[in-house]
Amino acid sequence: MIASTGLHPLYDVALVVEGREHLYDVTVNGETFRYPGVTGFLSVINKPALVPWAKKEALSLVEAALLKRLEGNKSARIVLNKAWIDNLIYDAKKRPDLLKDEAADLGSKAHSFIDLIIHGQEPAEIPSEIEGPVKAFKDWWKDSGIELVMGDTKVASLKYEFGGSLDALGVRNGRYVILDWKTSGGIYSEYALQVAAYGQAFSETYGVECDEAVVVRFSKKLPVKFEKKEVANLTSSFQAFLSAKALKEALAQPQFIDW
Repeated sequence: MIASTGLHPLYDVALVVEGREHLYDVTVNGETFRYPGVTGFLSVINKPALVPWAKKEALSLVEAALLKRLEGNKSARIVLNKAWIDNLIYDAKKRPDLLKDEAADLGSKAHSFIDLIIHGQEPAEIPSEIEGPVKAFKDWWKDSGIELVMGDTKVASLKYEFGGSLDALGVRNGRYVILDWKTSGGIYSEYALQVAAYGQAFSETYGVECDEAVVVRFSKKLPVKFEKKEVANLTSSFQAFLSAKALKEALAQPQFIDW
């Protein structure tokens, strides 16, 4: 269970979900501002592994459909019509997005369950689909040497006008540590930018310094394990986040003059 910190936010921050977009309402002195979320700005960063993965998943669906059409034969004469081919192409195009949505849903379930554990409210049964991440989290917590003092917490930067949701806050050697849980296939460079932005927003929201951050990845399948990486320099990672933010905002503006 988390320990008490005595920390109190200097202003209210609330998450607003609009479709796939996460926004944050920040209320200061009775006035409310709506800010974009951290992860929305980071979507501008190229993810080189994503396109090959999407191609692989789409083509694997096509392969499975064709093999099923062969009914287990190594070779056979089969009849294909345009309607069947059109449906197959449609399903193949949607396959990567469907898998990403399923992964995001599983990640959300795992995050919510872990937050209950942090607050000492663990349910009696763990849903089978998140047994792996939950077990990996418990193993990490036991091994970490970090005292958890906050679970899911909404924060926002008034100075830079963005909001975010940090997964947990810890204390190690008397210093606050931003913690972020991942159920992705790896720990990628843009995660450092993400938690650095959370660190800035946390410092503004609660009025205390936070210059350490750790990203922890929990495996979804057996063998259950965790992977952890600490951000080398939150200051430089935050500057990189601001660069991504500036690029995202610039690309949203007109870049050409109509003749």
